[in-house]
Amino acid sequence: MRTSLFVSSVAGLALASAASADFVGWTSSIRSVSGGYLVNVFAATNNSTDVILNVYGGTAGQPSAGSITTNSAGGFLQGAGALGVWAPSGSQNWTTLDSFLTVGGSLNTTTNSFTGNGSTNGDPPWNVSYEDTDTGEVTSVNAFNTPSNASGFTNPYLNNIPATGGFFIAGTSSPARSLAALGANRSVSSNAAAAAASFGMLVGQFYVAQNTVSEMVKFTNMGATLRRADSTLSQAAFSVTVPAPGALALLGVAGVASARRRRD
Repeated sequence: MRTSLFVSSVAGLALASAASADFVGWTSSIRSVSGGYLVNVFAATNNSTDVILNVYGGTAGQPSAGSITTNSAGGFLQGAGALGVWAPSGSQNWTTLDSFLTVGGSLNTTTNSFTGNGSTNGDPPWNVSYEDTDTGEVTSVNAFNTPSNASGFTNPYLNNIPATGGFFIAGTSSPARSLAALGANRSVSSNAAAAAASFGMLVGQFYVAQNTVSEMVKFTNMGATLRRADSTLSQAAFSVTVPAPGALALLGVAGVASARRRRD
């Protein structure tokens, strides 16, 4: 099963080449938790003063349009209650069994845990209109950070994202953090430069159930905008597929079997 997460649009911003960009790609971590796995994705850089402004995926319907998907059964899992939205709840950190999107955040160097940025907002495609059962009025809310309520609003994006909905920072974004905190949990990257990058900014946490799927989290042509210390911008787009540990193990077994057949 493939669950589409989102495709977003940022107008008027040209993609920079990876060679000239401070944003060098996506890197990830994966941790085993109760009920599945937590996958975290970071925008990688080698400059500790860089900050991230947004994450986007191009224009819907275009060949270069970006997306985030999973083929894990049940899709991306959400936490209960107030966690049933894609906005990070306050300073929600990466120990929470929940999926959320964030534009950067902080790092607790004592516990080596990354936190989301509570000032992250969804783009206009997240806006949803509904009839308030108490007043009868048609009300519009941004479903990125609005949970379902007793007044008649049922969030349609509990486990998915609107087709053209990206996310951006509404307040102050923190500088890049050391990726050394990932330790042995650091997983695959979009390219060699991202794998070797020393710093990064958290852009998403994805709670998934299965451990054998080949595409537990897949970024396709996803871009980000970083701001340098001199206020100039760095922008690029990359793709990365984060397979589950079980899928990596199965691929390894398949590779050994294939090598044996060739030798025979």
